[in-house]
Amino acid sequence: MFDPAIRTHQIRDALCYWLVIPAAVIASGKAIDILLGLPDFSSGPLRMVLTGALFPAGLILIFLSMKDLSDGGGTPNPRRPPKKLVTARSYSLCRHPMFLGYDLCALAVVLWFRSPGMLLISFPVFLLLQIRFLRKEEKILRGKFRQHYTDYAARTPFLLPRPRRMQFWPRQDAKK
Repeated sequence: MFDPAIRTHQIRDALCYWLVIPAAVIASGKAIDILLGLPDFSSGPLRMVLTGALFPAGLILIFLSMKDLSDGGGTPNPRRPPKKLVTARSYSLCRHPMFLGYDLCALAVVLWFRSPGMLLISFPVFLLLQIRFLRKEEKILRGKFRQHYTDYAARTPFLLPRPRRMQFWPRQDAKK
């Protein structure tokens, strides 16, 4: 059974994260550009390629994360959290893959607008506020899942996945 009050909160939270926060980053960045007289940065092919790659990559990561949370018996919304700690698939890349997906989309939007104010001020401030929010969320998760979360946090990076080492030849110390 789905609680209508929870659904209302989920819709409100989604609108906030998908419309209000991006609008605030865009508006504040453009306002900074105007106030400081900053010109738009170059619209070269690298910017276009990055924009075209980051946005869909972010969306894919968001949707994979949502699927992984639903497999854990819940939703991304704190009012209907998963029943168990989700650590597999996208959650093995980093502890907050959905937010990483949002960040990739946001960076694509920043690049699309070509705004130095967004890139150098608004987007970093957004990231700092997000990290503060995620740290609070992690306290709640530590309280709920205790040692299991502590172990997960010890082996899984916070927000940026670690590059995986590719092994092209066997290590010298490997024994048969």
